[in-house]
Order: sequence, then structure tokens, then C-alpha cells
Amino acid sequence: MSPRILSNSQIRDFLLKASRQQWINYIGQLHCALKRYSNNPSIVPPRTVEPTPDGSCIHFVMPVLDDVYCGVKTMGYNATAGTGFDGSVIVTDPKSGILKGVAEVKVVTGVRTAMSSCIGLLRQLPLFGQSVKVTVFGTGLQAFWHAYICSKLLEGKKVTINFAYRSKPMDTSLLQKYAAGVDLLQVPLSDHAGISKLVSQSDIIFGCIPSTSPAILKKDLDTPSTPNYTYISLIGSYKSHMHECDTALIDEFKGQNAKILVDSIEHTLAESGELIDAHTEPHHLLELGQLDDSTPMPATQINEHKKVTLCKIVGLAVMDVSTAQTLLDVVE
Repeated sequence: MSPRILSNSQIRDFLLKASRQQWINYIGQLHCALKRYSNNPSIVPPRTVEPTPDGSCIHFVMPVLDDVYCGVKTMGYNATAGTGFDGSVIVTDPKSGILKGVAEVKVVTGVRTAMSSCIGLLRQLPLFGQSVKVTVFGTGLQAFWHAYICSKLLEGKKVTINFAYRSKPMDTSLLQKYAAGVDLLQVPLSDHAGISKLVSQSDIIFGCIPSTSPAILKKDLDTPSTPNYTYISLIGSYKSHMHECDTALIDEFKGQNAKILVDSIEHTLAESGELIDAHTEPHHLLELGQLDDSTPMPATQINEHKKVTLCKIVGLAVMDVSTAQTLLDVVE
């Protein structure tokens, strides 16, 4: 059988028609890949980041060498092209090196990150009532897939999704078509009172926007008349000077010895400004790959009425390769 090439549009169109159970299955398959990483982090060797000789484009080469998942994620970034990061995920046979297929990178990256955010969320779905408020910080592909996958997992409930945007509101046309029945609202980040209210009232919060000034504050979570439980996953900040939540929230977890969920202890402690500035240590963190059915879901007690779970994702190439491998098997 000839190797397949999946375009961004093919992947998007297929996944927009996936059922709730299919999403649960895909999330489970990604969780299996993260378990393999936690058992053996060496399956994700160091990445290569180098510019082309003329300096016009920076390339990222990220290999995965495992007995189940094998391949390479490649991305390039040309600042003058205006296309953002672009590239591919190459999937090979671990036993022979034979090419299985290639997937374009943009949708794969958005989907695998959103599914990672939902690994812990799946466990907590019974805690939410019939009406669920979701806030998504950001308006890009990452924000879209977080909103869409979350809406599928919450099917049967009355769901309101609020998008917090920096300069341009979220294009919600696909959500209106494929997540019919979900209420969609938009709030600018410049509306500080509005953002504070969203954080205090949301059952689920996804941070999908790079930021040097945190918008998710512990004081906003610790207010009267808020939900009894809030699940937070942060994926937008990926450099040591970036922050999506404040140090006070991280300190609350540390002070109560409540673990923060991460995709990789090593990588988040090197890249997550929130964790670095709070002097977070490995024993404060729990990898998603270490989370199983017998593991209690970590949460901190913000006040006598409210608990919060916090997840931080910086991204691993095994997430891309495993997701691309799944898609190569199922996309028609």
C-alpha cells in the first residue's frame, strides 16, 4: 500500500464529523502515547532548531524513536511570509523505517494539543452540571480545537463558550455549523472587568494565547458565587518569560501539595514561565502519562467551596506522531 499524504483540509473536514465517542477514543490513543513517553522519555530525543543558510527561515526538526510510534515532526517559520509555522509530520514503521505516511502539521498540532488538554477533563466530566460555562483565551487554531472538542465532550449539556480575544474576535462560522446549540460569546482582553468575571464564573478554562501578563488570576477564582470546581488547561505560553496564570495560583498548588498536570516534567520546567517563576520542582508536577484510572485527579482547594485542577502543556513530538498515525489509519 502506497504511503498517504493528508492535507490540513482533509484532516479538518474528517474530524469535524467525528462523534463524541470517536473523540474519546482518539484522546485515549493519545494518552497511551504519553504513557509511553512517561515510561521512557528518551523516545523524544532533543530537537534541532537551525536557520537556513540565508537566514530566511528557521526550521525545527523533532524526532520520535519508539517501538510503537516512530517519525519526525518538521516545522519552518519565515517571519516575512506571513504563514506562521508550517510543515509536516512524517510517520514511519518502527521495525523497518518504511514510510507509512505524511500529515500536514497545522491541524495536527491544534488537535493534539486540545486532546491533551482534555485527557484530565474527561475524568472530571461528572462534576459539571447541566449548564457549563467554558472560557477560551485565544482565537487561533489551538483555540478553535479546544472549543470544538470540549463542545463534543459536553454534548447533551447547555454549553456557553466565551472567547477572550486580543485584537480580532474569533471566527465562529465553523463552530456555528458543527457545534450547533452552543452559545458563543466574545470578550476583548482589554475588558479587564469582563475577563475577571469570566475567570470567576467558568467551569472550564483553556489558555491558548501567548502572554507575558497573566489573565487567569487566583483572586478571580477565589470569589463568592463561583462554580464548585474549575478545570484549567494552559497551552499558549511556551517560553520562560510568558505567563497565562499568576504565581499566586501556582503557589496555592505547591502550598497544598496538589500536583499540577503536565505533558512533560522536563520540558515544562524548561519552557513554562508560570512554573519557572514560581520555583516549581519536579515533585510538584504529575505527567499526564502517569495518570491512570487509579490515580486521584489532583486539585487544590481555592476556598471552602471551590477546587481547581491545573494542567500545563508545552507539546511533545510524540503527540504529533501518534495523532498523525491515528489519522492515517482512519481518515478516508
